[in-house]
Amino acid sequence: MPEDVFTRIRVLDQRLARLRQERGRLAARASQADRRRDTRQKILVGAMVLSAVEHGGVPALGSRGELERWLEPRLTRAYDRAAFGFESRTSAK
Repeated sequence: MPEDVFTRIRVLDQRLARLRQERGRLAARASQADRRRDTRQKILVGAMVLSAVEHGGVPALGSRGELERWLEPRLTRAYDRAAFGFESRTSAK
């Protein structure tokens, strides 16, 4: 009887170790996705600012919200819009 208890504890410890390992992998994947999205946002903001400078200038933007309101109508590709959490546009033809 005591061996059954110890065996069960050992099995549960192994399962707990596997679950912790899986949690670590999932957390790393989420962190990587956040970094990828952050990098994409920086690239898009830089590209939009450079384009605006070439075509008349950048308006004064005092907050992230103002920046997002300025970017929203200018981003057209679904992948680019998704980087900022904007809804994708459907093309009306």
